[in-house]
Amino acid sequence: MDNLDNFNTFVNKHFKISLIFLFLALFFGILYSINLLGYSIDSTTLLPSNIRSLHISLILYGFVPLMLSYLPFLIINKEGVKSSSGLHYLNLYTIFWYIFLVFMTASLLFGNTRGLAFYDFPYELNFILAIAGVFYIMALYKYIKAYEIIPLWIKVCLWVVVIAPFALLILMNPTIGQVESTISGPHGDNTLGMSLALIPIYYLIIKLLDEGTFKARWNILWIIPTVFYFCSVLYRTFVGHLTYEQEWFFQWLTFLYIPILYRWYKDAQIETFAKKALLISILAFLFVDVEGNILFIPEFRWLFHRNDLIVAHAHVAMGIGVFFMVIAMFVSYVKELKKLSFYILYLAGLLGIFTVLSISGFIQANVIHGNIDFLWMLRSIFGVLTFSSLFTFISFKLELTNLQKYNLFGVLADGLGGISLILLASFTYPLLGFSFTGTYEYIVFAFVSTTGIIHYFALRYKEHEQILTKLTVITRVIISSVFFALFYNKTLGIEALMISLFDVIFASIFLLFFYKENFLCQK
Repeated sequence: MDNLDNFNTFVNKHFKISLIFLFLALFFGILYSINLLGYSIDSTTLLPSNIRSLHISLILYGFVPLMLSYLPFLIINKEGVKSSSGLHYLNLYTIFWYIFLVFMTASLLFGNTRGLAFYDFPYELNFILAIAGVFYIMALYKYIKAYEIIPLWIKVCLWVVVIAPFALLILMNPTIGQVESTISGPHGDNTLGMSLALIPIYYLIIKLLDEGTFKARWNILWIIPTVFYFCSVLYRTFVGHLTYEQEWFFQWLTFLYIPILYRWYKDAQIETFAKKALLISILAFLFVDVEGNILFIPEFRWLFHRNDLIVAHAHVAMGIGVFFMVIAMFVSYVKELKKLSFYILYLAGLLGIFTVLSISGFIQANVIHGNIDFLWMLRSIFGVLTFSSLFTFISFKLELTNLQKYNLFGVLADGLGGISLILLASFTYPLLGFSFTGTYEYIVFAFVSTTGIIHYFALRYKEHEQILTKLTVITRVIISSVFFALFYNKTLGIEALMISLFDVIFASIFLLFFYKENFLCQK
């Protein structure tokens, strides 16, 4: 029972932690949308190109893929198989994925991009993902050892995840990989490949959610596209590029996924909220499949190539189709996913974005006439609506002790303040008359943000409140003394004295009002 509780707690915790990266993805998406309206801030880190890369990369590598990767372990847990060591390695896998996301965010924020549409972060960061993949393999292996008879689907998963880290490093390599070579052209075989990757995920999700014993039918409908896809990859690798007609043929094979998903969904017995979330995902997938095939017609493709209609298409594919795969998976683990308000706000926002971008795409293609700037303004508004849906997962505790209020203020002052400085210092410093080199200051801002994080942990974990708060005090005193010294010898200006005064005053408040009480309690 303890192991079950540990797994449920683990899943619930990391679901909510990983939402931070979805929060950031939507935040940067809204900023980029506002940039397109002509409003921008002269900030080194908030350049439109940086923001666009951050938005796309955090969507593609953040919350959604991390949570999808939990799918085999959710099924294993459903089958009653437990492993404390497996859970330990799964936790390490998750932490290293977080480390990758932090490195990726920092790299893109400071303009370290590759000029690619989707894989824009530095290639070397893939090695962090590969390390995470090793822990994933170890976690899966530990769980497999707990089985008496290993199911076929787990054996397949193990082979896939063993190959994945090596495939990642090869395919993403800028010299020998496929990334740069597949960012132009029709890509019918790539579209088939992406759709094909989702079919086994749908199968496993239905297997997870089915309250009985799910048995897949009509399997020939995924076998045929699979065979043709691998033939196309081999042809492109060893022979040469595919013609448009050949890729068009592969593109239309995705229509075979429509009846098979219908059959699987009808055969499954699934709890209400999970079934609705899965239905939303499947409908989005089928819509994108049909629309994608229509847009692949040459006359349509070149008419709408790289305009807002394609962007709208991507929002449905990833923002609704793949996103609601994850939602369906975690309905039984995260109670907030049974709140109707989340679904209403999120879907209203995403469908609004899709609608206005689609209309904008027709205007850009000169099919109809209209005001694109007005539609882009609506996109920003719908983006805020989507963003607001995430507040469903935030709970506020209104009754706080004085020490908790102290830590809350620390979170706001240092945590949010540090992030604001990273994003806006190159803009605000000159306005205030401070010099800004754009080098050491960012290291200072990172320390400030870290202090805010320690305050958050002190606020979050009552049992460690005192020691964590004292740690912030020690940190503030040391930083304050260094800034005072740098101001006094004229290495830094008045801003250093202001930082020094703020930190020493904040630390003194704890010593004057909270330390004595704690000291006497210990006595």
